[in-house]
Amino acid sequence: MATDPHYVLGWFAAFVGTIGFGSFAVPIKGDAANSVDIDPLVMQSYKSLMCFLTSWLVILLGQEVTFTWWGIVSGLFWVPGGAFNIFAIRNAGLAISQGVVASSIVMVSFIWGNIIFREPVKSQMIAYAAVWLIMSGLYGMSYFSTAEALTAESNTTSNPPSDNEEEQDLMRRNSDTFDNDSSAPSQPLEITQQPMGKSRSILICGKTFRRRNLGLCSALMCGLWGGSCLVPMHYSTGDTNGLGYVISYHFMTIVVTILLWILRFSYQLFKLKSVKEAYEVLPSFHFRVMWLPGATAGSLWSLGNVGSIVAVEHLGQGVGYSAAQASLLVSGIWGIFYFHEVSKPSIICKWFLSASVAVSGILLLGYESSPAGPGRR
Repeated sequence: MATDPHYVLGWFAAFVGTIGFGSFAVPIKGDAANSVDIDPLVMQSYKSLMCFLTSWLVILLGQEVTFTWWGIVSGLFWVPGGAFNIFAIRNAGLAISQGVVASSIVMVSFIWGNIIFREPVKSQMIAYAAVWLIMSGLYGMSYFSTAEALTAESNTTSNPPSDNEEEQDLMRRNSDTFDNDSSAPSQPLEITQQPMGKSRSILICGKTFRRRNLGLCSALMCGLWGGSCLVPMHYSTGDTNGLGYVISYHFMTIVVTILLWILRFSYQLFKLKSVKEAYEVLPSFHFRVMWLPGATAGSLWSLGNVGSIVAVEHLGQGVGYSAAQASLLVSGIWGIFYFHEVSKPSIICKWFLSASVAVSGILLLGYESSPAGPGRR
């Protein structure tokens, strides 16, 4: 089994997917994105554009240009899920958000692969045990990556601002947002955030919500919804599988992203009754600041997505996409050693112990799987 070229290729592709998925979030949390408090849909637009542009590189690998309408279904899963993920990274943190995303994706992928598509495994019992090992390890990595931050937050002050005080402050900021433009509406936005790190709450429709809680809910939505983005490839036939699916998928992400912008503009138009004002309240792309971080994030995610597509083609949905979620190990390392989200050696050791549990589950799941081979997904 280990010498089967399709099996080896599938695991190598999963490794590539791990690197891409684990690193794409670094520019999203970087100084450039923080300096402009980048909007999730704006960042997702950069990602979608770069995915589309880089998708044509598969031609250099000998892949012919093919198209399938199933790509738009994948786009409908991925683009909203990607925006949820960006919101989660910027509001809950890199390591914890990717832990929630990866855990939920593993469960969703295994349900599709093992229960719905009946992908072969040696032992159902051991396969289920492997999935639980993965999820337990991912949970531990997420928990220990945020435990120190939660402790620090609870000890920061004995008199934290009340929800009413934060709500009033956010509403004041909301009304002052467009003071420099007398022609702009005074209160156009439904969601208002202070710059990262200066507020624990976000104002939505006049009510305050904890930034971290909204980020975690957003991460869960990303995993549950976006975790199905490669499922449509199973229904694609002919030469539109594997690398042949990349161009269709990434082209349709552009279409879905444009549709989301149209929906957002239409909502603002409905609220403000003015085309000019509805356009003015749309978030800026901050091109001078964000073109490089946006291009980097999109390119890295595209690399991870191509790797995961090839992994799913050769290992199956349950194993291939689940294995790519070892990206949490990469993103966790970025969060701990680059962003310094965790500094205590004892917590770092517990995080790596949890990581070893997750990796053990991935290896066990791989051992229990039967190589799918081309066309057997």
